[in-house]
Amino acid sequence: MARQKAGLWSKYRRASNRLAELEAQRAELQRSRPRTRGKKAAKTRALTKLARQIPSAKGLLTKARQAIARAASARSSHNGAAKQKRSEAARRGWVTRRARKAAMRAHTPAPGSHQAMPFLTREKGVVGVWPPSKADRSKVNKYWSMVDRLLSNQPASFEHFENDSIYDEISGKHLPFVTDRDFIYAHSDEFDFGISFYKDRHEFANFA
Repeated sequence: MARQKAGLWSKYRRASNRLAELEAQRAELQRSRPRTRGKKAAKTRALTKLARQIPSAKGLLTKARQAIARAASARSSHNGAAKQKRSEAARRGWVTRRARKAAMRAHTPAPGSHQAMPFLTREKGVVGVWPPSKADRSKVNKYWSMVDRLLSNQPASFEHFENDSIYDEISGKHLPFVTDRDFIYAHSDEFDFGISFYKDRHEFANFA
């Protein structure tokens, strides 16, 4: 795509330079005052030739402009279609996620249980974690709430999660929150967790 774009602009510049060159030649000839019959005839022939070349050069310049406009329109349509596709994919399972949020408020497991909750990592995608800290579990819940807003095309901000992390009791690691929206969209098919975030640990295939 980048090479094609460069090629289109290169054609446009060549056509523009060629037209400017021909028009400069015509202007110079029109200013000239040949004294002999032969030079006058040569001027007439040159002007006649330029009268054919200049419209042709203008046509090439117009074609180059139109090609650039078509390419820009195609890029815009492609980007719009890709965004719509991501949005449609993200909305799948939205009703289930809404029900999960309601159930999650009523289901608060005791610390130290054999449960786990989902957490998005760059290395393995969604994994099972157990933050022993109530504050960390609250942050995970708020993070998934913000992901839900993003995937349902509502205003969403991950500013509070940047450079933040939780401590995972299962792996013994501090895990940072993923705030890259493209990465979140790319893994949205992994986010159908059912009616509750909290599950038995054996239900997770991967851990951090």
